[in-house]
Amino acid sequence: MTNYALPVNDQDIKKAKTFYDLLCWGGLLIVLLPVGIANIILGYFMGDSPCTLCWGQRQQMAYIGVTALFMVRYGFKPKYLATMLVMAAIGLYSSFRHYGNHAMRDVGQGFGLDIFGLHTQFWAEVVFWCVVFLFGLAVYLAPRFDALIEEFKGKVYRPLTQFNRIAFSIVCFIVASNCFQALWSTGVPPFWGQGDPVRFSWNPKYVVWSADSWEGMWSGINFLGKRDVKDPDFAYKANDKKLGITFAHDAQNAPVNVNGMLTVANVRQIEGINDKINTLSMINGQYMVGSKYTFWALDNNMKPETSASYDPWYSANVLDLVGIAPYQDGFILMGSNKSLLRARWNPNADDVKGWGNFTAGRTEVEQIGGLGRARVGTERAKFSYIHSAAADGRYVYTATVPDNKNHTKLVISKALMADWTLSAEFMPAADLKKDRTLGELYITGMAYDNGKLYAVSKNHNVIVEIDIAQEKVTNAWGFPADLTDVRGLVKNGDTFEVVDNNRLVTLKK
Repeated sequence: MTNYALPVNDQDIKKAKTFYDLLCWGGLLIVLLPVGIANIILGYFMGDSPCTLCWGQRQQMAYIGVTALFMVRYGFKPKYLATMLVMAAIGLYSSFRHYGNHAMRDVGQGFGLDIFGLHTQFWAEVVFWCVVFLFGLAVYLAPRFDALIEEFKGKVYRPLTQFNRIAFSIVCFIVASNCFQALWSTGVPPFWGQGDPVRFSWNPKYVVWSADSWEGMWSGINFLGKRDVKDPDFAYKANDKKLGITFAHDAQNAPVNVNGMLTVANVRQIEGINDKINTLSMINGQYMVGSKYTFWALDNNMKPETSASYDPWYSANVLDLVGIAPYQDGFILMGSNKSLLRARWNPNADDVKGWGNFTAGRTEVEQIGGLGRARVGTERAKFSYIHSAAADGRYVYTATVPDNKNHTKLVISKALMADWTLSAEFMPAADLKKDRTLGELYITGMAYDNGKLYAVSKNHNVIVEIDIAQEKVTNAWGFPADLTDVRGLVKNGDTFEVVDNNRLVTLKK
């Protein structure tokens, strides 16, 4: 504890001078190294030209460095420290935003020049974290605050040492050089840089001044950006209004031409389940249904034989259950976010081992393989939810559903079940009506059979046959409009089975 009742002594003044020297070194190095190297070596000598985000990060680094020198000149003040922390926070956001654009690319891919194998946008993140850590450490080790004031010796500002003057001169030069480079390569307002800048040149004919980045700058501001995708439409939670979808049930108005109409051959009520059923599958000859986080195995009378519920948030989060597909001697529970849980029925399951994965039925079901959880990462489907899953014993397949951001694309993703890594993605070709797209379909169930995927759409009441090898819709059938909420799909020879409002409906050609 510092005893401020004691007078400031020479040792305290010495510590104060050292503290200000450290601040001077900090301000100098943050401008000299990242900003100076980027400006002079990478810019003038190697032709690297900053993009808009790069310029922003350079400015934030320069502001931090200059603020540190303000402290050296005018003393340690809360507003200077606050300015540095605010600039560091903005810089961390900017660099994270920048690095996030390229973080998941393949090895060697990126943007701009690299240093020690890491691109400059990553080093910006390192610099700002160093600012937070090192200046935080400097304040923690600072001498008593009244010594920092006493060191002024009653003057309005601190006298500069020879080292201080050199540091101030270097910082001024680098800041001025960056100002020149910015004006030369990006222009004066309203020009303000490019997202994909060409390399730096002293020849004016190669210099590009652009104001294109202003376009759309203030429209549709959303902190989630592409990830502001609303939840799918579930049997237990309609979400058509937020998705901007009006569900229609006239197969003749589907985006694909139907080859015929299926008729209802049988309807059986699923009894003993009060929850709205969201998916249907057949696993090892037994019907399985699911709703949100609960799943049931049904007996021959369409009544629950066994049931369990999983924890959606444990380890990899598995959101609302949208598909149950065969896997080894059990099944996978596929969530709408393309995360899954591997499980199997076991009447002797260990309650303790199942605690992490299951909230109910732990003595009836167990996970398969370690934690039992996995994620399927996609590319074309990255910003879309799914409402179905099917498997062929080697691969698992998913189909995107339209949402508030996308009403035009249907993406089929294929992942190897040995490691749950994406193997292929395609947007099926189809014989479409004029100005229509497969993205209008709302796939709520899917089944695999002999190299084909069969997908049922709640919108327009159709079942489409997709040839995986050809990546093409080869057949389409409609079914009656009075089935208004079809979910899940089972294929038995020439018949199909779906769930509609907790009824098992058999459709035949």
